[in-house]
Amino acid sequence: MMNKRRGRPRSGSEGGRERILSAAGALFVAHGYERTTLRAVAHQAGCDVALIGYHFGSKKGLFAQAMALEIAPTAVLERALPGDPGTLGPRLLAHVTAAWEQPAFAASLSHLVQLAMSDEEVRRPFVEYLDREVMERLVEYFGGVDARARATAVLTLVIGAIFGRYVLRVPGLAEQEVEAYRAALAPGARTAAAPRRHL
Repeated sequence: MMNKRRGRPRSGSEGGRERILSAAGALFVAHGYERTTLRAVAHQAGCDVALIGYHFGSKKGLFAQAMALEIAPTAVLERALPGDPGTLGPRLLAHVTAAWEQPAFAASLSHLVQLAMSDEEVRRPFVEYLDREVMERLVEYFGGVDARARATAVLTLVIGAIFGRYVLRVPGLAEQEVEAYRAALAPGARTAAAPRRHL
């Protein structure tokens, strides 16, 4: 009797992990967490479901990583970076709110944040991704002795803006026109990105 081979499932071709992430991100945004099945992701990616388990462990693990890719460096942050670092705050705020004003995007990302708050399997890769790909990218972008302080201030402001309006949906924030919301936050966003004065 032959022993079954253990280890990595066959994907059919190279690049299986990247294809899965791409397919999963599109499906989660289009259909949400509950209606997106691993079988549908596997079909879209051209692989078997076992390969998803091998790379991501579970649907929640896949969701955390696939949706993280939809959030900042490729989808939002990199589009906001070109220009004066001192004015990044309002630019990034505009790009982030534009993305979250899309209902399907907001629904999927809200679910991701809520899962991250209650499930360590989702929180860990999501937070690691934000720290490595967003925070460190901002530090690199600003440069200089005050880079981390500026990155911290900008990222904190943007996360707060997202959380208050789109995740908690505080009525006084969620019911404002988006342009009024951006205008209200603009002074703080400009201050967050501005160079620090050193004596």
